[in-house]
Amino acid sequence: MISAIFLLSLMDGFSKYLSQYYSVIAINMFRYWFFGILIFYLCIDKKYKKVSVPKSKFKLIQVFRGGILAVEMCFAHYCFLKIGLIETHAIFASCPLIVAVLSIFILKEKFGWRRWSAIIFGFLGIIIILKPGLKIFDPIALIALACSFAFALYQVLTRLVSARDDTNVSFFYTGITGFVILSVIGPFFITEVSNLDIFFIFCVCCLGTGGHFLMINAFKKAEASVLQPFVYLHLVFVTFIGVYIFNENIELSVLVGSVMVVFSGLYTFWREKIKNQA
Repeated sequence: MISAIFLLSLMDGFSKYLSQYYSVIAINMFRYWFFGILIFYLCIDKKYKKVSVPKSKFKLIQVFRGGILAVEMCFAHYCFLKIGLIETHAIFASCPLIVAVLSIFILKEKFGWRRWSAIIFGFLGIIIILKPGLKIFDPIALIALACSFAFALYQVLTRLVSARDDTNVSFFYTGITGFVILSVIGPFFITEVSNLDIFFIFCVCCLGTGGHFLMINAFKKAEASVLQPFVYLHLVFVTFIGVYIFNENIELSVLVGSVMVVFSGLYTFWREKIKNQA
């Protein structure tokens, strides 16, 4: 899981560099082309020499969640460029808390006052990061918060469809939906790419695929409640990348807010684990 988070953090660093020179839509289109080729290969039935398309019990939801992820990734990379890796991921750290809230309405889960207190405490941390009402407030931060909400919705819908769809079905729809959407829009944003940047785009594709492959295997071998806290290492890794590679600064409000969000998220995971063991 730590290796997966590290690879995805490196991917974010390359994505920020590339977004300075190329459209985030084109960059993600290349990623999904790589993803689409991989999925096509995995769907080939080598015994009967034909393409086998996984069948879903939730086709519309699967397409919707795949579309959410593709669009969210484009806006997330735009946030990397505009407000930096550190602040963007500090806001993204609220995702597990948003997942908890959405689970109440979509998955019909129930929480006690302790978990509600942790969620409220975490969102206070997000308010500190956003700095509403101050002159230095950047509205792009709201886009980052919207991305966090979108990714949380994607995760909750993934849990919902997993009740009847296998992992390979969700994997297929995630890739193929983004492939179709960005293949329609992306060509309008393609510009000339240097040979070095072609290599960097290839690195982004490999790091993203490798990171998600390791993460999927981690979840196969351990409970989600055990692994989820390691997701916060993403914020740690991108902070080092942001500071030492892109010369970003860690603002006090971002530091304080991040600590509050991470603490509330870890407490929420701990309470979920206690509840599951009861």
